[in-house]
Amino acid sequence: MILNFNGLKWLKTCLPSVVASTYRDLVTYIVDNGSTDGSLHYVRTEFPGVRLIVFEENLGFSEAYNRSISQVEANYILLLNNDTSVLNSNWISSLATHLNQDSSVAAVGCKLVTMKDHAILDSVGVMGIRYWRGFVDIGKYERDRGQHDNPPINPFAVCGAAMLVRRSAFTLIGGFDSKFFSYTEDVDLCWRLRLLGFKLAYEPAAEVAHYYSGTRPLTDLDPQKLYFSHRNLLRAMIKNCGSSLSWALRNYFLYTIMLAVGFAVLEPPKAVAVIRAVLWNVLKFKDTYARRVNIQHTRMVEDDPILRAMFPEVTRYRPNDHSYLRHILDVIFEHDHPLRSRLRILES
Repeated sequence: MILNFNGLKWLKTCLPSVVASTYRDLVTYIVDNGSTDGSLHYVRTEFPGVRLIVFEENLGFSEAYNRSISQVEANYILLLNNDTSVLNSNWISSLATHLNQDSSVAAVGCKLVTMKDHAILDSVGVMGIRYWRGFVDIGKYERDRGQHDNPPINPFAVCGAAMLVRRSAFTLIGGFDSKFFSYTEDVDLCWRLRLLGFKLAYEPAAEVAHYYSGTRPLTDLDPQKLYFSHRNLLRAMIKNCGSSLSWALRNYFLYTIMLAVGFAVLEPPKAVAVIRAVLWNVLKFKDTYARRVNIQHTRMVEDDPILRAMFPEVTRYRPNDHSYLRHILDVIFEHDHPLRSRLRILES
């Protein structure tokens, strides 16, 4: 399934690479979120064998996929951004091998490289930023030397830009959180899969080029992206954290206060975005709490292994902007802070 919203320029690269795949049982769908740029005409004209699922409005990432997957009968569902290009035709077979060989594996992620330079990584999975500051792509902008391939890294979450998911597991946990219009929906999905005891995998042989934020061209800290990411992080924490919730909330709100104060001086629109993210969660708390009750009642895995997977000892990507402020945050959150005590206990 290829999610599309006014992505005609991307489909012209993406679709030819997908239909060239050698996987025998592949059925390709375009999930269109109310495009007005001629995308549908292009698909119908140039790729008549590709099936269309069309929505009249932009439902966002989560809801569009939830509705589409409910309409499709397949054991495995491949989710793919339109701003991608598949680099090897047997990629699906290499992904499916994981699901075929181990029924406990719920999803497999691809090796994402940048569209501009295939030797530069875009993502090999997702990890948490210590502690409760958000999530970041592992390997981002590193030169690919196979450093995450042998043995393959075990990311906390696989990137939703290109992932193969077991439909039965996806359905069991209720799919994506429909309140996540964009950003963090893949992390939340994988987190809930882990809570039920499922495994995640990374397949370096499935190589896909990705144009970062091609569908929604944003900078690393665009106010809109900051708003969605920060609000979805809090909702995911409230729903999914067990005994670590109070520790997570203390760190989240400490970080939020520091962000709001810093941005109020340097970039006021971002301070507003952070505050709006918290207020949104206040308004949605009843719904979030109801989901928390269900998730915590059905979970099979405690927080300790979840936290170890979420915060691995892996070098993470750090944007260049406000580097001195990031250094201050790293000192506070990553080095001998009292709130590290829980992880020290886990690591002992």
